[in-house]
Amino acid sequence: MEIKKYPKVGETLYQDVLENGLRVYYLPKPDFNKTYGLMTTNFGSLDTTFVPRGASEMKAFPEGIAHFLEHKLFEKEDGDAMNFFGALGATANAFTSFTRTSYLFSTTAHIEPNVALLLDFVQEPYFTQASVEKEQGIITQEIQMYQDDAEFRLLFGLLQNLYPNSPMASDIAGTPQSIRQIRAEDLYENYHTFYHPANMSLFLTGPFDVAAMSTFVQQNQAEKHFAPIEPIKRQFFEASAPISSGTLAFDVAIPKLAIGFRGYDRLSSDGLRRFEYKLAIQLMLTMILGTASHKYESLYNQGMINDSFGFDFEVGPSYHFISITGDTVYPIELAKILRDTLKSYKIESDFNLEQLALVKKDMLGDYYRSLNSLEFIANQFSSNLFEGVTFFEFPILLSALTLEKIGQYADKFVSEMVVSDFIMTPKSV
Repeated sequence: MEIKKYPKVGETLYQDVLENGLRVYYLPKPDFNKTYGLMTTNFGSLDTTFVPRGASEMKAFPEGIAHFLEHKLFEKEDGDAMNFFGALGATANAFTSFTRTSYLFSTTAHIEPNVALLLDFVQEPYFTQASVEKEQGIITQEIQMYQDDAEFRLLFGLLQNLYPNSPMASDIAGTPQSIRQIRAEDLYENYHTFYHPANMSLFLTGPFDVAAMSTFVQQNQAEKHFAPIEPIKRQFFEASAPISSGTLAFDVAIPKLAIGFRGYDRLSSDGLRRFEYKLAIQLMLTMILGTASHKYESLYNQGMINDSFGFDFEVGPSYHFISITGDTVYPIELAKILRDTLKSYKIESDFNLEQLALVKKDMLGDYYRSLNSLEFIANQFSSNLFEGVTFFEFPILLSALTLEKIGQYADKFVSEMVVSDFIMTPKSV
């Protein structure tokens, strides 16, 4: 077992790789009374085309199958795993993203039985065609419910513009049409390809003894049989050229704007460089558009933005894009200002050493406050796309990023980016 100490944050992380390939992280928290467990597979909504285990050719599956599989895995021959966690005094949940599917529990008692239940229900699939058909109706209702959510429609309207004709342009849950195509055998093919321990990780944090917990997890895994480890062959999507703009009439009081900046170049496979890149772009955006910037203050005072204004930078294995959203009565004018601001970020008055120091201080404060949340820490590990770099190295990497380095990363992004906007307007009476 590898032990990594992080004196800046006062944490010690224990890492182990079991014989079956499962990566296990133990973060002891003796001063907490809650234990949080999270099991994650490197499999999300973008993984629709791959070589199934035991096959030799690529095969395409219906959109939404990763999310569908997440739902069905809770159902067992003898009942619902959610109820089993409840009987042990725990709460449980799961979620699917573009690149990950995670299963979790939180408890203040019966730690080992809950850990065993998490491992066992995720590693013992049970699907029947009858239960699949029942779930198709449930998930179809879920998909339709989100069609009435303005923020959801705004985001996916933007993604459909940025990444047309690709899984990125689709709801993570799929469509009613794609869901109806899923069969029990499809779920088993996806499960046996992506739910092998070698493609998964387990993160446990709470007031437990690491040595005893490690022995318990190893024994649980040693009693199970898994197929030999094989590399997974995925087909990364190739999206069409972005659509420059789009509109949607919706039941909103004032217009909503979403503007996206898509990066084209495939990112480095080096975990440290990718983490630096993500952090550098986030810093640049916060410096010039954050609530402490002159641009934000000016736009706010002009009535062009309000408290709904925000931005994000998403980085994945085959995509990276900036999204900026907000309610505004001047969507076209605001979109132009934001385009120009990003293209000429270096001449913005807030792209300077003083603003960088202020932004770093605020980020560091938010980071240290987040260490009080076991859920936040665990979820950071589940979404980790940067091999060899952990959540606890954030302060060191943040401190090391200079204005010059940020400029180098930002220059590369800006020189290659393609811009698209999506405007949601109030329906006509």
